Order: sequence, then C-alpha cells, then structure tokens
Amino acid sequence: MPQSLVIQVGQAGNQIGSRFWTQCLEEHAAQHNPTAIYDAPLATFFSNHGPDSSATSSGSPIHSLRARGIMVDMEVGVIQNVPPLLHELFSDPSQRITATDGSGNNWAVGHHHYGPLFHDHLANSIRKQAEMCDSLQSVFLVHSLGGGTGSGLGTYLAGVLRDEIAPEAYQFATVVAPSRTSDDVVTSPYNAVLALKQLGEYADAVLPVDNEALVQACGG
Repeated sequence: MPQSLVIQVGQAGNQIGSRFWTQCLEEHAAQHNPTAIYDAPLATFFSNHGPDSSATSSGSPIHSLRARGIMVDMEVGVIQNVPPLLHELFSDPSQRITATDGSGNNWAVGHHHYGPLFHDHLANSIRKQAEMCDSLQSVFLVHSLGGGTGSGLGTYLAGVLRDEIAPEAYQFATVVAPSRTSDDVVTSPYNAVLALKQLGEYADAVLPVDNEALVQACGG
C-alpha cells in the first residue's frame, strides 16, 4: 500500500499544513469516533497505533492516529500554537523541529545556515518517518516562496530528499507565491527566484498557490 509524507516548513507551510490535517480528519469523521475504521485512504497520510502503541494494518479500528509528517520552523511560535489536534497527530518529538531566531526573510539564512546546521536532525527525522511507510510513494513539501525559512530551508530539504532519503519517491512542492499587491517583505521576490531555481532541480512538480487568492478565499 503506497503512502505519502508531508513536510511543512516555515510559518505559511505550517499554517496550511495544520488546516490540511484537520480537513482530512473532518472529511473521514475519523477523530474520536468509536466506529471509525482505519482504511486505505487514511493510511496514505496517517499511521494507526493500537493500545500497545504498535502500528496496525488497514481495516482495523482507529485507536490513535499519527500524521505521516514533520513540522519544521526556525521560530517556535507557529508550531507551539497549532490546534491541540496537531499535537496529538505529531506526538513524536522528532516530528517537530524548531529553532528560536528565525531566518529573517532571507533565503540564504534558511538554505545555507539552517540547512547544514540542522541537516542531521532533519534527515534522521525524515528517514524515521519514511521507514515507517510500507511503500513511500510521494513526498509533499509545503512552504512559502517569499519567507526565509520556507523558501530557503524548504528547498534545502528538497535536495536532501532527492539525494539522500527518497530518490525514487515523487516530490511535490506546494508553494505559496508572494502577493503582487500586499506583500510587505522586500526580499520576497529574490527569495522566490532562488527557491524556484532549487525546486526546478529537485521537485517532480511545483504546485503554486497565490497568496492573494488564499486571502480572498478566506474572506480577507
């Protein structure tokens, strides 16, 4: 049974990722539902663990779901403040990787400073999640193009995934493009260009989302 891994990086990536996991469980009515069954669609993005904490197979009752994913940010605020449900889904500490200083909206800081600095920690955490899959088919990277951590560290991870961990898995980058009218980060155009260069080398597909369209969709 093929599975997918989701790696959400930076503020935008973690905010979008949080909504993704919540929506998945709402559509499946899977959380805290005593009659819910751990089926194949759920197994794509979630593992299920029984009372003894061992992983269960598809078709078993849902006991404790865990996301096949990792949250990464070089600041702690966004990940600390995710909904309580996310703390349940990402209960393994290795699924939450943070620093304190941020990337200062600078692609180079995320890519060339935090990338090498956190390389082993990130690679080990991703590898741990990948090894829990029966057949890792795809990896979804979710991050912004305009911020420093998302654009820089996110694309650094794209290279690590391709070269070291999952060279045969399809790699999809779901990226938030800077707004053309309301972006107040002066470095975002440069961050976006540098990030897209990396994604062109490593990703199988880039799925861009316009930040302005997201704001309008949310009624902003």
